[in-house]
Amino acid sequence: MTARVTPTKAPGTARARWTRVAGWALIGVGVVVSWAWSAELGIAGEPVGAAIAGASTMLLFSAGILVIGRASPRRGRIATRAFRIGALAAALGAIAAGVIPVAVVGATTGTVTADVVSGRTGDDYRVSGTAVVSSDTYHQTNIEITVRATDRTAPYLAATVSFADGTSPVTCTNTRQTWIHELATVGLHCESFLPRTTLDAISGITLSEP
Repeated sequence: MTARVTPTKAPGTARARWTRVAGWALIGVGVVVSWAWSAELGIAGEPVGAAIAGASTMLLFSAGILVIGRASPRRGRIATRAFRIGALAAALGAIAAGVIPVAVVGATTGTVTADVVSGRTGDDYRVSGTAVVSSDTYHQTNIEITVRATDRTAPYLAATVSFADGTSPVTCTNTRQTWIHELATVGLHCESFLPRTTLDAISGITLSEP
């Protein structure tokens, strides 16, 4: 009588299967990091954190592709080259994800001081001769001006920002009156975002009461 032999899986096959699982797990973690962290950091206006999260995501993708390729049963020249190209593309994506958000924020955000050329006085208030104009990581541009008010209330103001480079004038306003202690800083929100290069071209600010 012939003994029945039960086939067993080679240790190498099981190891390769678990290696592929580990590779897909790395890619899955990268997806989670990208979805749950980098997107939220971008919305929150934290470019450095978003850059770290984006670079980490792409590095996880690169590592996952390399691990899967190493355990792939098809180890032909074309398949090996495809896995290497995929891993290299993800690694280059990590570099881009780590640099671009910080570079964009550095080029578009900033603060300048501009002259208030007219509208500095009104009924019961007086405004300083300069204003601080800033563009932040939330893609908002705001003006801060110093107001001295005799009735302790900051007036409604509309600021028209003019530019020397041909950019169309932009209007900024404060949305509500606030109580101030005679002298205070009042913030005006602008209708559109102005990048740092545009802030440098401000030729003057005209104030009025809407």
